[in-house]
Amino acid sequence: MATLAWVYFYASASVIAVILASAAIHKMRFSADFLAALAGYRLMPAMTLKFWWAVPAVEVMAVIELLLSLAQSRWLSLALFTVYGIAISVNLIRGRTHIDCGCGGDSTPIGWGLVLRNGVLAGLALPLAAPVNVLTMSSTLLLAATTAFGVLSYLTTNQLFANAAR
Repeated sequence: MATLAWVYFYASASVIAVILASAAIHKMRFSADFLAALAGYRLMPAMTLKFWWAVPAVEVMAVIELLLSLAQSRWLSLALFTVYGIAISVNLIRGRTHIDCGCGGDSTPIGWGLVLRNGVLAGLALPLAAPVNVLTMSSTLLLAATTAFGVLSYLTTNQLFANAAR
């Protein structure tokens, strides 16, 4: 049981780190697309959009928080996924389903599925106490496989959301 707790603890942190790092990179590389998506949410005054770079900067800070705390501190990741879910929910309640989520990758209109996805990611980001170290070859392999499965599941889910919009 200790091995499974160890694998869950580090795999969930690894999946979150990969997701946030890739999201930050995508937002920086395709800043015009991200800025358009951010403006589409209509949640902040237009003059504050010049600080769009703060979003990927906070995502990078969340990854650094995970790495420096050895995955024990996840508060920034939890806050990001919660804010993203709230921003999408507000626009869905407003009836604005045509805007791009700004998540990265293929253009994906917002929907309740993205709110659910962000809720699951927020659940993975819940801060936990570090389990007892059970570093063995089998637990390390299980960690790598679980992390890969988590990242692939995230990518598959995002692609399904993007395809559903076409």
